[in-house]
Amino acid sequence: MKFKGLQEFLDSKEKSELQKLMQEKEGIMNSLAESQTELEKQREAVRDLISDVEHQLQCSTIEMLQAVNSVLTRSQTLRVKLPKMIPRKQRRIFQAPDVKGMLQELQGQMDAQRYWVHVTLRQVRNKHVAINMEKRQIQRQYRYTSSLQDYKTSDLGVLGIPAMQSGKHYWEVDVSGCDAWILGLNDGRCAQAQLHSINQMGSMYNSHDKQHENYQPKCGYWVIGMRNRFVYNAFVECSVTRNASVLVLSLTRPPSRVGVFLDREACTLSFYDVSNHGALIYKFYEPFFPDTVHPYFNPMESLKPMTVCGPPS
Repeated sequence: MKFKGLQEFLDSKEKSELQKLMQEKEGIMNSLAESQTELEKQREAVRDLISDVEHQLQCSTIEMLQAVNSVLTRSQTLRVKLPKMIPRKQRRIFQAPDVKGMLQELQGQMDAQRYWVHVTLRQVRNKHVAINMEKRQIQRQYRYTSSLQDYKTSDLGVLGIPAMQSGKHYWEVDVSGCDAWILGLNDGRCAQAQLHSINQMGSMYNSHDKQHENYQPKCGYWVIGMRNRFVYNAFVECSVTRNASVLVLSLTRPPSRVGVFLDREACTLSFYDVSNHGALIYKFYEPFFPDTVHPYFNPMESLKPMTVCGPPS
């Protein structure tokens, strides 16, 4: 199984590098084709000018003098353009990818899977959240409420079981089809606190909005999130000022399955894109984790469910 995963990982990297080379080749060929077309246009323009000059030379002196201004103007506006130079970076000798780094990345996620724990969702009394019978799936429920205050204070975040006080813990979450989500760890305070309305949560990604300050380590959250299908963030804080910040994450493709690995011994929390051969999404370094933390799940405004995956059989 390990070697099969390694082979698939290397095959994926090979396809990725070949795709880059093909894109470079296509860009170079398009550039050459454009240069060739431009040169052909210039050649025709020069030929036309030469033909006109030869024709004027056959005319009388008066006619030739009358046309000289036109010929001079055309010759001055005619400028031979050099072909586009191929950028040096596109003429580089192919550099093989860092295989050692790729293997270490893959190995990190594979090692984490050894500590897979059976995580379930804690049942909550919240009419805006639906949890299935197996307590492994959470979904946003849109319900009408006559109380605006009730609507605004509903918190969609749910804690997972078991609580984690020591050791290493790994679990995976299926987020395929979701428009938005937040997942990671919480210190347990979200079970009591009522934080945001849906409208507020939709705006919390704005760095100028103070709503995102609730989703940071000093408030008991170590989470990453996705909104609008393709915007990915890590909710962090400055190590010096402790001010909240929303870090934009750059992913090669949307993850459909996210692996979460808590290593309390190393004081780290890692997120992996399981659907992309275990590529590392983000890692928190937190020397001051609380004594007890819980898996955290929030479906946000997405109508599609988040599903906690069971360990492979």
